[in-house]
Amino acid sequence: MKKLFTFFYLTFLASGIFAQTGATCSEADVITSVPYAATGLVTVGTTYASLPCSGSGMTNYMSGKDYVFSFTPTITGDYHIALSNTSPAVALFVTDLCPDDANVQCIANNNSYLGNPSLNVNLSAGNTYYIIISSINLATPQTAFDINIDVCTGNPSSSFTFSQNAHDVTFTNTSTDATHYVWYFGDEQLPPPLSQGDTTTNPTHQYAQYGNYVVTLISYNACGLTDTLRDTISVICPGTMPHAAFTYTNNGLEVSFTNQSVDANTYGWFFGDELFPLMPTDTTPNPTHIYGSYGTYDVTLIATNDCGNDTLHLTITIDCPGNMPVASFTYTQTDATFNFTSTSTDATNWKWFFGDTDFFPYISGDTTENPTHTYMATGTYTVYLIVSNECGSDTISQTVMITTLSSNNIEIKGLEIYPNPTHDFININSDISETILIEIFDASGKCILMQETSTINTKINVADFENGFYWLKIRTKENVNTIPFIKR
Repeated sequence: MKKLFTFFYLTFLASGIFAQTGATCSEADVITSVPYAATGLVTVGTTYASLPCSGSGMTNYMSGKDYVFSFTPTITGDYHIALSNTSPAVALFVTDLCPDDANVQCIANNNSYLGNPSLNVNLSAGNTYYIIISSINLATPQTAFDINIDVCTGNPSSSFTFSQNAHDVTFTNTSTDATHYVWYFGDEQLPPPLSQGDTTTNPTHQYAQYGNYVVTLISYNACGLTDTLRDTISVICPGTMPHAAFTYTNNGLEVSFTNQSVDANTYGWFFGDELFPLMPTDTTPNPTHIYGSYGTYDVTLIATNDCGNDTLHLTITIDCPGNMPVASFTYTQTDATFNFTSTSTDATNWKWFFGDTDFFPYISGDTTENPTHTYMATGTYTVYLIVSNECGSDTISQTVMITTLSSNNIEIKGLEIYPNPTHDFININSDISETILIEIFDASGKCILMQETSTINTKINVADFENGFYWLKIRTKENVNTIPFIKR
């Protein structure tokens, strides 16, 4: 009676240890169909002996608490088996018999020291196979894992159809022998694969604009094979393309534009006088623009609606209501002094350039209508007159000659001025001993230095003067000398 009790106890004990699904071949977790997926499993079973795996060149092993699946495929094909969420150092085995059978053959395996092993293996319909998950880390003999099994009966083939609702396009995936997909819709900022694709099976995508787009569909099967399809689709606007048109009227320099565009709802105007025409100057339908001068301008109107845009370039001419000015002048001369008289017509502004202390055409010497100008050195000078009104401008020039200076400009005996050009000092030497007045004028005629001296030899500091052209005037009781010099 005691022996019988012991037999039943051991039998119960053995049954309690190995009753858990996946613990041994006899309690294997049976896979009845694919695709197959299970999550949150943990290795729980027996440690099996080492097995040679054909073609690997090394001996593989099953150690730790293994988990066993049995699987009898109904079709012959390539099967993809993948583990995820495992600890490091995990192995995946496929055998034709239970691992404890003396005739067992290892069909395929993957020892992954980083974890999450996967493999592709060809299995025949009607044969029973065992799939074993084993920790190969002696420090952590158990591992949790998720498993996915799928069959690859052929190469994937990508195809799709699509339907449009305004800017929204719905894609219907008609690919075959594929398990997952990546879509690129042709409006990505970066080309594939630099941009992130859409991985839904039948996506809907919203395009910002109507037009043609190259759509890319990449289909993958469970075994890692791919097929790529690129096809151009047309996202057609349900309305009408806009047509840009306008007219204009002007009141002097003020121009009013009348928009005659058709089927447009937004507008962008460039008036042709922009310095940097990067963005539209005006976006109102019927703008008014004031030009700085009369003339010809290229005006651009961009008319836009939801379907696209149309651009019109039109050259407009703004005619001045008055007459263009005509420049002319006469003059009378007394020694180095000139009285200029403008005989211009239709002018409202005058700019005179006398050729000595001004800079044509930028720095004018006088802006009065009839100026008087005295030259401070003999020579030949070109006099320019620029006249203008609201319609435009005109320019004329004449050459004048100064051969003698004013009668009181009598040479001072023994006068020396040096160095000329100068950088720091002007030295003045003379034979006279009476008091003299020294004046220095800048190029505009402004007196910037005045001093008296009774010394025969005088040194004047000009180091702080700006570089340029100056006049040095030296006066005695009876004589005046004017000498130009350059500071540099």
